Amino acid sequence: MIKRITTAYVGVLLLASSPTLMAAESDTKLTANTPNYQSLDDLHLQAMEFLKQKVDQKLIEPKIQLKKLNPRIQLPACSEPLEFIDRTPTKLAGRTTIGIKCQQPNWQTFVSAYIDGKLSAVVTVQGILKEAVIKADDVILENIHFKSVPSDALVSIETAIGMRAKKSISANSVLTLRTLQAPYWVFKKQPVRIITKIGQIEISARGIALEDGVENQQVDIENVSSQKTVRGIVIAPNTVMVP
Repeated sequence: MIKRITTAYVGVLLLASSPTLMAAESDTKLTANTPNYQSLDDLHLQAMEFLKQKVDQKLIEPKIQLKKLNPRIQLPACSEPLEFIDRTPTKLAGRTTIGIKCQQPNWQTFVSAYIDGKLSAVVTVQGILKEAVIKADDVILENIHFKSVPSDALVSIETAIGMRAKKSISANSVLTLRTLQAPYWVFKKQPVRIITKIGQIEISARGIALEDGVENQQVDIENVSSQKTVRGIVIAPNTVMVP
């Protein structure tokens, strides 16, 4: 009698345990087959950091509005560092699109953004006449909303000084490359150095420029010693090479 009761009790334990074991196996299979998706919030944070690094110390008072990905997008988790592709690397502000690429597994998606801010540009403080040479007291460096800064705007006062105005420029204007001409390296009635080469020997003489000249331009020079007029090529500031 004791032996039969023990056997029956053990049988109940086994039957009761069987559904639990089957459920555990089912959960294991479900976990193994459930895909691991990439966090969209993480993609957003990494894209934002990428844009911040792009405009850092280049755009003044930047404001980045990054559009979030559609929450219904399901991307497999990337096993390697994500690659960010900038379609407009030289564009600091305005609308832009950033590509996000994964190598393993291979997928790619895109996020759009709008970047606002200011840029530094050289601005005139007074009117400049046509052909006038830009001087230090003619310009200042100002921070201006990016929409008011042309793509060819000068961003350095040192670059602007010495250049010439192609046309009259009004005060409070942003200086651009298309409104300026190359700076003179030789100025009319100013001393210049005349260089002549005979074989390996270089001969230097003093001269007076008879006209203004830019780099590689041919100009007339008066030799101070001989008082003869010679024609040479401007090769450096205040320096002319006579063949």
